[in-house]
Amino acid sequence: MLIKALTLLTLFAPLLAANPLMPTPKDHTKMWWSEGFPNNNPGAPWLRVIETGNYRFALNTETLEIPELGKEKTPAKLELSITADGTTYTAAGGSKWSRFTGPRLIASGHFFQRIDVTDLTFLSPEGKKLSTEASLEVAAWPDRLGLSLIAKPGIALLKPGRDAFGKIGGGFGLDAKSDFTIPHAKELDPAQFTLEFWAYIPADHQAGKHSPWLVCKNRNEASNGNFGIMLVNGKAVALMNIDGSFRITSRPVNIDAWNKFSLSYDGDTMRFHLNNKLAGEQKIGKPRKPGRHALAFGRREDNHGDGYPFRGIIDGVKLFDHTVSKTKPVRHWGFLADGRAQEKPARASWTSSQLDIRLKSEKGTLHQQSSGKQAFLSFNPSTFSSSPPKSPLVVKASGHPVTFEPALGWHRINLDQVKPIGKGNNVIDRVHFTLSNPTDREEIARLAFEKSRFPGRLGSAITGVTAILCDADGHPTGIPVQLSKNWHRKPEAGTHQGPWFHGITQLRLPPGAKVDLQIVIANGHWGGVAAASHAQLSLIGWGTNTLWDQSALGSWGESICYDPSQTLANSTITDVRPLMVTPKGGKGQWNWTNNIGGGDFFRLYQPDGKRIAHSAMRATYHKIGPCLTEVTYEGKLTDGISHQATVSLGRTDDLVRGTYRIRLDVEKATDFSRFIIFQVGSDTYNFTTERKMAIGTADGLTKEWNTQWGGNTYRTETVALSGTYPWASLHQGVPDPSEKGAIANRGFIIREWKARLGGKDTAPFIAERGLSRGRTDSSTLDLLPPPGITRLEPGDFIEATIEHLVIPQFAKDYYGPNQALRAALSKNENTWKMVHRETAGNARQIEVTQGTLVRKFPDIRIQTENNAATFTLTNGLGYVPLTFTGLKSHRGGTLTVNGQKIDQSIHGNDFWQSDFDPTTQTYSQTFNLPLPEGNTHTITFQQ
Repeated sequence: MLIKALTLLTLFAPLLAANPLMPTPKDHTKMWWSEGFPNNNPGAPWLRVIETGNYRFALNTETLEIPELGKEKTPAKLELSITADGTTYTAAGGSKWSRFTGPRLIASGHFFQRIDVTDLTFLSPEGKKLSTEASLEVAAWPDRLGLSLIAKPGIALLKPGRDAFGKIGGGFGLDAKSDFTIPHAKELDPAQFTLEFWAYIPADHQAGKHSPWLVCKNRNEASNGNFGIMLVNGKAVALMNIDGSFRITSRPVNIDAWNKFSLSYDGDTMRFHLNNKLAGEQKIGKPRKPGRHALAFGRREDNHGDGYPFRGIIDGVKLFDHTVSKTKPVRHWGFLADGRAQEKPARASWTSSQLDIRLKSEKGTLHQQSSGKQAFLSFNPSTFSSSPPKSPLVVKASGHPVTFEPALGWHRINLDQVKPIGKGNNVIDRVHFTLSNPTDREEIARLAFEKSRFPGRLGSAITGVTAILCDADGHPTGIPVQLSKNWHRKPEAGTHQGPWFHGITQLRLPPGAKVDLQIVIANGHWGGVAAASHAQLSLIGWGTNTLWDQSALGSWGESICYDPSQTLANSTITDVRPLMVTPKGGKGQWNWTNNIGGGDFFRLYQPDGKRIAHSAMRATYHKIGPCLTEVTYEGKLTDGISHQATVSLGRTDDLVRGTYRIRLDVEKATDFSRFIIFQVGSDTYNFTTERKMAIGTADGLTKEWNTQWGGNTYRTETVALSGTYPWASLHQGVPDPSEKGAIANRGFIIREWKARLGGKDTAPFIAERGLSRGRTDSSTLDLLPPPGITRLEPGDFIEATIEHLVIPQFAKDYYGPNQALRAALSKNENTWKMVHRETAGNARQIEVTQGTLVRKFPDIRIQTENNAATFTLTNGLGYVPLTFTGLKSHRGGTLTVNGQKIDQSIHGNDFWQSDFDPTTQTYSQTFNLPLPEGNTHTITFQQ
């Protein structure tokens, strides 16, 4: 133990200028679409760029061309081939992007990028297509790149029409281009009926943009006389319109299998059976009004939009003119009686196969082949030299399985059997592990801490996990641990769907070093208070396969979500949920709350009204929790405008405060018809409606008004926001009558503002905009340029710090421990006064006597002097984040408030956060302090 202690002391020596374990300035990765997400920017190439501190790699996901590789960013040629039964097939390209296929994003963060391209096409020299399921996977570290060809024999393609296999004999194949439609006849619309049939539902059954219809009679669900069955999120939904819409939702259907459906109406009750079991029934008590339109299988009968097509097979269709029958049906549609009856489609087979992957550049050729299901290249792009197939490092993790995976370059450490420490929200995981480098050279340890099992929502749900790398004594080291995870289950997504968490990190091990470390996983709480986290949520299990980040307080659901490439909702801020209020189900605590989301930065519209999409959006992860998060999203609007937003969330016990530090710079003159600097609720995503809005300053209310929803037009005059800390409130939110549980009111505060627009210094301006989206009307509140400015000039800029507030509506909704918030709600619930309370109560006044004040928001950041700081603080709500920078060690210091030492620990050193700055080779530590409103406190820190 003495030798180990000395080793640790050496590696983490407080005065060491450059700790050998720590990352260097080049140890980072970023990834983006070169000209923005192509679906948002028509004509843009499907060119995905990965850039690290050592190299650049660009891949066209449709053509598989590599226009840039290495330090020099020179082209390379990728050759993928499969030799099956003596014939060599060469990759001709990747599949186009869709919800579940094409270019997919698996993991993205500080150290590691992992993507794949599915459904590769392989052709013989004669142009014959190989039946295969094949993908290209890319695994990128700061100094290492892995390219993997993964392939197996394919499933026989679905044959359209009467050539498909069936359940009874031959079936009828529906491939989104074909459908089975029976023209209307009186006998097809009896007042009482039973419709039954078999359907084979493959994983890729959704062929269009919308949830598919298996069968639909009489136009659509809004038409009187309609009946049918849809597939929605893996479940079957039976619909019927009898002077109004009625529906029954089943349990999940069987995927890649036959399912039997039966929908009936007896003149009084609608019943739906799935696989001979009652899925549900609903009393309607009215006679059906027969329709006059066709009975369509595989689409919505009116063919609206993309037709809502279904991909799969039907068989054994029967229609009865009553609900229970042992007699013959009115109509019976069989297909080929002598056709093939199969439970599953056949898979191709190869008696022999070989996979080859070659990469050619001006520096030479790398080549690997395999007779198995995967061939991979692992190499250093800077030197174009192959990585060794084995790691010399010895990694042990207290009895937990450790596996080295050369294709990914990491040691995978499985923590599914870890025994949690603590109870309820104070549960943490703590695992000791050792790293040994027996060689005479520095080695990089690349680690993936994996979990796929999570005991339950309270305290240890996947939604709020933060992984902290600690030394043997439990002090956070400041080495980042990237958070990547997935929790959605959709079989059609194939690989990587289902619940998993990866805490990904890397350490530099000196020659001969052996070090003891801990991985600590914070869940609901860190130091007894809701932990803050910022993680990349893989959408493979849900669909769309793009970058989606989820910041959370606690582990009870998301708090604020971000879609920086604006792929799903054409908006950066997406789902937003209040903290510790009555959850969605209307009962209990510590669970998901209702979505009141929507918001955006820098929405720019051309003079003709067309929006300019955000492009080349990339993420930099500075801090990921558990006391404070800080992530920057940056990109372009045009070649002449760059922009960024640094988003933060702090550990606290009262409400969600998202802080956004935004910056925009103009290099080229740009005309516009509309320019929104920031908005709560966005043009394309707004999940709540408020009856009132108000604006004011720290001194009080300036104006309150009744909102005017809808119309896609500005409803108020554009007015300047002036004074100290201007604020805006959106209150008296109206809940969706179909939803249970609480919602929240919204607001924002401008804590800092500097801007030059149209060549002139300007204040922020604001206006309400009535919004119509589909059948829903609402309003957004927009920060705008001054009236009359329609052109951005070179040298224009905006720099601002904005707090985005999510405030419980009523005192009865909030069940958290913060008594000051509860008292304020009891007095001023559902009014603008709650935003004003935040504005004035959190107007931090700071006087520093030792150290240097860097900023006031989102955290009070102090550059220490000789590892120490002293200052006085007046005002502060919730738990105020304090960060001390310029420290020479990661080990915890002493924090006192008014002479009293602060210790919030529950399981040891578990209430502060350490972060390392590889450029200055110094550390920072972040704490969160609860401070009574309005008092002045003397705060000291000494390491």
